[in-house]
Amino acid sequence: MHTQALLTGLALTFTIPLTSPTPPAFAVADGCTAGVSSDVDGDGWADAVVADPLAAVSGQPQAGRIVVLYGDADGRVGEGARAELHQSSPGVGGGPEAGDRFGAALAMADLDCDGYTDVVVGIPGEDIAGLADVGWVRVIRGAPGGLGAGAGSTQYSQASFGHAAGAGDEFGYTVDAVEDLGQGGTPEPDAYALAIGVPGADSDAGALAVRAAFDGGSQTHWITQDSPGVSGASEPGDRFGAAVSCNYLSGIAGEIDCVVGVPKEKIGSRANAGSAVLVEDIYYPDEYSGRSLSQNSPGVPGTAEAGDLYGSAVDTVLVGGTARIAIGAPGEGIGSREKAGAVQLFSSNTTHVTPGAALTQNTPGVAGVAEKGDRFGSAVAWIAPGLGDPRTRLAVGVPREDTKKGKDTGLVQVFRADLLSSDVSWTQQSPGVPGIAQPGDRFGEVVATIAGGTERVLLVGLPRDQQNPVGMVNVIPFGGGAPRAWVPGGSIPDPVGNSFGSAIGGVDGGSA
Repeated sequence: MHTQALLTGLALTFTIPLTSPTPPAFAVADGCTAGVSSDVDGDGWADAVVADPLAAVSGQPQAGRIVVLYGDADGRVGEGARAELHQSSPGVGGGPEAGDRFGAALAMADLDCDGYTDVVVGIPGEDIAGLADVGWVRVIRGAPGGLGAGAGSTQYSQASFGHAAGAGDEFGYTVDAVEDLGQGGTPEPDAYALAIGVPGADSDAGALAVRAAFDGGSQTHWITQDSPGVSGASEPGDRFGAAVSCNYLSGIAGEIDCVVGVPKEKIGSRANAGSAVLVEDIYYPDEYSGRSLSQNSPGVPGTAEAGDLYGSAVDTVLVGGTARIAIGAPGEGIGSREKAGAVQLFSSNTTHVTPGAALTQNTPGVAGVAEKGDRFGSAVAWIAPGLGDPRTRLAVGVPREDTKKGKDTGLVQVFRADLLSSDVSWTQQSPGVPGIAQPGDRFGEVVATIAGGTERVLLVGLPRDQQNPVGMVNVIPFGGGAPRAWVPGGSIPDPVGNSFGSAIGGVDGGSA
């Protein structure tokens, strides 16, 4: 039976002890000043990267590509020149093969602190040594001439983490990267954490591969639910690593933590109930620990139920001394309405993690009504304050929302972190939003946010858009400005494929 506790927004606290209650001032990393977080060519204007993982390349179906949309002097995100990259492009390496799905996951961060944002590309369909869908990851370097114009890419595989490759591992199914702004006194420029989801490993039990660079060296870890200190147990079918987001969240102040989705975790007899694990302090194997942030954790509203798929989507943000976590449970039932969906919120002030509201379309004051099959929480994306907007905001995708235009047209709701009832809804029927709302569009299946120096935008990927069968991205500025769209054709090369918008600048487009 689905509990009404989900709708109460209870905020109870469980404490995570820290070695230091005071976080450092994250301003400079090894002489690298934090700047525009999505600027691959270093010109001061925000760029976007959009994936098209099912695009054909050199006659190879579903080899995949990414499109870089550069910013320019008009100040709008991604409205300058465009460039297409794939596995045979200069600075990328490798070669396109059928089914690689290059770009199925993306992340952006300045990993080498040179002032140019690098792009991490997941390639979960890559076959290796005759094994299908082993997967790998490439880090493509930003440079003055654009993405890939400088040093060659760095390739990572299971072997990079001391682990044997297996068919169906899907190494690179999800990726995240964080520039380590807490390593300001180290002698070398590299200071970052790179997290790679491997949900197909070990019969879909899953794993998280982590590379942490600091103090002139690096550590690599292969983390599972059987790792010492990590909660839960590694079981076939769990899909640990199907979602991941890393940030300064809790644990030792100044060290990076990751929230890992385990959407098909079986809890008791409840299949696919799902969970999420907060892996703290990922620098050393003898330091990190994993704590459950599931619906069975103390203070979390609701209970774990079969089919919730809790942990299908995760995102984090750090604003000042407060970190926020959002965990999607698109299979959550609300009353008798199956798969209506929910999002569980947490906050941390680096001394403890506090469960917040379980946000649904039935939360008091929120627009809409929880309905069967909506899948609220299929995608989540935070955006920090900026450009005169003092609010931290959360975008939630509701891709199976039915509207007057038909079934599964989709919806995105944007919430203020400090006032959840003050939400704004967007569809392709909203004034000024390009496109036509049609059945099966699934608007909200992919959401991302980018904050540039002169514009902050909500990006909504529609790889299934019916009007544009190759896919599209809606660009909706926060704080005013006319919405616009990016659609293949013209300055964006028109591929043989139908998945443009499957992932955007750090938000994965896969499903659990």
